Amino acid sequence: MRILIIARGVVGKYMSSPGIRCYYMAQVLRDALPDAQVTLAITNREDQPDIPGVKVVRYGGYRILPMIAENDIIISSSFMPHFAFFHGKKKFVVDLFSQYFVEWMELTRAESRGVKQAVWMNKNRTYLNMQLTQADFILCANERQRDTYIGSLSALGLIDPDAYEKDDTLRRYIDVAPHGIRPDPVTHKKQVFKGVFGGVKETDKVLLWNGGTVHWYDPEPFIKALYVLSKERDDIKALFLGTFYPDLSAFLGYGARAKSAIQLAKDLGLYQKSVFFEFGWVPHAEVVDYLAETDIGVCTYFDNLETRYSHRTRFVDIFWAEKPLICTRGDVLAELVEERGLGIVVEEGDPEAVADAIRRLLDDQDFYNTCVENLQAIKPELGWDVALEPLVRFCREQDSSAVAPSGRVLPLVRRIVEYLMARFQDAITPGR
Repeated sequence: MRILIIARGVVGKYMSSPGIRCYYMAQVLRDALPDAQVTLAITNREDQPDIPGVKVVRYGGYRILPMIAENDIIISSSFMPHFAFFHGKKKFVVDLFSQYFVEWMELTRAESRGVKQAVWMNKNRTYLNMQLTQADFILCANERQRDTYIGSLSALGLIDPDAYEKDDTLRRYIDVAPHGIRPDPVTHKKQVFKGVFGGVKETDKVLLWNGGTVHWYDPEPFIKALYVLSKERDDIKALFLGTFYPDLSAFLGYGARAKSAIQLAKDLGLYQKSVFFEFGWVPHAEVVDYLAETDIGVCTYFDNLETRYSHRTRFVDIFWAEKPLICTRGDVLAELVEERGLGIVVEEGDPEAVADAIRRLLDDQDFYNTCVENLQAIKPELGWDVALEPLVRFCREQDSSAVAPSGRVLPLVRRIVEYLMARFQDAITPGR
């Protein structure tokens, strides 16, 4: 058996969620399927990872086609139109670990309006339809996402009586594989924040915003809470860990939300005093040092459609490091935090609630310790080997309840044409 994982993000020193996911997916498949040949195809020339037992190769454009021809199972978060040359000859797994369509709507709210927005969203809708039609097996990150994708599959005519008769749960067609936690222990190799950043003492309490500050996050309640607390004590320091995403800077770079967060910190007199920002992106291997110096993880956002269907991968490292988390209500991982006692969940846009949560976690040592114990207890459930069990099962059995490839040929051709037309329309439509 030959398995090809096509990474759509950087895999190496600087990785965000797409690259991280492929990096660990390759290792899980290598370990779970020792007789398989696992190849990880990446786009970056520099800082390519060395993964024992996994063949790492670079690809670009149509150069991916010979790689597809050499493999039996193709795994990616997106299939381009030319992948259809191999439809019915290979097994295709699409990894939709984000609710992309809602994220795209959030991006267009920040970047474009009017006709350009409508055209761009239509292009992405047809692109997603093409992925769903090509796929023999689909992964998503949680049950809410799975429900939406099942709805899309039904609307596209991709769930028929035969598929339902094969598997009335549809788990052999679409299943859940959340973002997992790292398998290695949390080790502190060097000081990176305490005693390193100006004004940050070894004894200070560190609150970590783990990741970038993109449009669908709302750092304002967190920063305002820090302002309230700054009038009570001077030992609380906050660090925003990332600004530019390494592989998505065109969409998720230094945008309006990050700029407004920095400006608010300046306006409140907190910037570079109790609120700090890492500009750029911290290497994946070095994030652990920041986590080791952290006392509490914090992430605040909006209770909207993006939140409801999200699976906030930035939470996973916080869980891995066994740090209590303060987050906004509305998503599945916030429910996990509340149900399993992993931290404190607050309402949207409530600085006082965030301040109260910080006070409790810093002042109530028994409560803090209980959160840590709960995090330790839940970690075995969150490993990559557990998260990717559905993918391992599919690769081992190659048994899908999807509509037969022959029954998807004409719909796939139609959806490729729709996508290419929408892509052309987007290219000629002025605006951003």
